[in-house]
Amino acid sequence: MLDAEKLQELKDKHIISEEELVEQKHRLAARIIHKEDKSSAKNGIIYILLAFFLGAIGIHNFYARYWKRGLVQFGLALMSPFMLFVPLLFTSFWAMAELLFVNRGPDRVLFKGNRKIIWGLRIVAVLVLVLAFSSADLVVQDMDMQMLAEI
Repeated sequence: MLDAEKLQELKDKHIISEEELVEQKHRLAARIIHKEDKSSAKNGIIYILLAFFLGAIGIHNFYARYWKRGLVQFGLALMSPFMLFVPLLFTSFWAMAELLFVNRGPDRVLFKGNRKIIWGLRIVAVLVLVLAFSSADLVVQDMDMQMLAEI
């Protein structure tokens, strides 16, 4: 791999032009920046698992360094017992939306991790949610049938 000193030597030996030197330095700088960005990226699989299991209290946002979102979700979760748990329901849906649509940290760096596994986890999360709602509906219907039988 070329570094800045080797590029300057090539330019001094008239192997590359001034324009090529500048272009190669830009490419070198972009590679260095991209490498640093990758190292600071959070793992998307961990983000999704945290969002699924602890998302209602905002833990996944603290992990991804979305501090304000995390604090709002955590605050709403703390206030939830005093407000008939409505804020907790709201933060749960909010966390599910983030689980499905957030792919980057606040620094715009894409999350690390196998994309197929990340999409698979998202699909499983949606299926679990659908299954939970459908089973809850069955319980409500069963309760209605029992009430009618008692009358």
